[in-house]
Amino acid sequence: MFKPSTTALGALALAGFLTHAQAADVAEGTVISAANIDQIKSQTFAGKPLSDLILPTQEKMIREFGLQMRLRKTEAMQVDPKLVAATKENAGKASIGADKKLQGFVTGMPFASIDAANPADGAKLAYNFMRGAWYADVVDYNPMYFALINGQKGFEREQHWRFARYLADGALNPALTDPKGEIAKYEVVLNKYPNDSRGLGVLTVQYTDARLPDVYAYVRSVRRVRRLSSNAWADPLSSTDLLNDESFGMSADPSWYEGWKLVGKRWILASAHSTIAVSGTANERFPMIDMTKAPYWNILDDWEPREVYVVEGTPGQGHLLSRKVQYYDADIHAPMLHWQEFYDKKNELWRIENCNYRPTKRDDGSMAPTVTYVPVYDLQRLHATIVFADPKGRHNYKDAKATEFTPDAIPRLIN
Repeated sequence: MFKPSTTALGALALAGFLTHAQAADVAEGTVISAANIDQIKSQTFAGKPLSDLILPTQEKMIREFGLQMRLRKTEAMQVDPKLVAATKENAGKASIGADKKLQGFVTGMPFASIDAANPADGAKLAYNFMRGAWYADVVDYNPMYFALINGQKGFEREQHWRFARYLADGALNPALTDPKGEIAKYEVVLNKYPNDSRGLGVLTVQYTDARLPDVYAYVRSVRRVRRLSSNAWADPLSSTDLLNDESFGMSADPSWYEGWKLVGKRWILASAHSTIAVSGTANERFPMIDMTKAPYWNILDDWEPREVYVVEGTPGQGHLLSRKVQYYDADIHAPMLHWQEFYDKKNELWRIENCNYRPTKRDDGSMAPTVTYVPVYDLQRLHATIVFADPKGRHNYKDAKATEFTPDAIPRLIN
């Protein structure tokens, strides 16, 4: 009787292992859902175990709330060469003082390297996201489309908001810089539709010395602009599921938080090459949202393996959150904030925010990742707000002026 040699047995075992490994690697285009997640978690994609790629909160959204993820291979992000050059030229100049404030920042990305083993570098990632010129020096979405959804009853209403942001410190375009060096950025979020809420919103002015911002609102009934409490930066945004410091992932000076802790580095599934674009036709605005079954808010999109830094942010006592867990893309020139978990004062999971991106050619011809849509899921009250960026939004457009972001300009910005 023939007996295979030890070498032959080893070869057969290795061949069997390789065959199993190849069979376990699921195909690009596979859709992860509640129906197959138990099987999917035992397999790999692009050589990585899907059990490691899928976050616990993502698994919760799949199993309990019907989220689906269509897999695609990882693709490098396209970034502005001017940003890369500016980051290299100014590397080492920026630092964070004992007062948690950013110092010495010029332009590019404030911090050119991150130490995944240093918990204190969480603050560097927050500053890179907020003060780096990676997204755009200036952006104007007029409008953004909001879909408000009741997870038990379905679609509630549509809103239109104008979102505009202007970097006055750190911009790649030196013409945008505040000559006094005092203003860090301007940001406007104003309601345009429906008419009964038209004009609601705020203009926020953030400063380079990290003082609390100036916040202004337009009061339509008296046609006047009123200054609000500086603490309004963390208030809920009208009837949405967002707080004011969460627009497009985050909108706050990192020094306003008690702390930022870098937990580590890992791979997750993220939507960096989104296929979704909102329609401009009112009757067909949101065909991508599955409104046929509860919770009526799910969108099928592409998700790819991305390496990320995991950061835990701790707000102050007056904030509605006890903490937030964030997942920043590890690409230093594209620190996309892919996924966030928000915990209430009882340290219970309250909301999840998922930013979806895609490479975009900006008005100045450069490429950068920009947001396509941002769902915010309130899991405690079963409600969602999905924010869609205007596909015709302006990025790094010509003739942007700081005077467009003064309190007196608010009534004009509503148009």
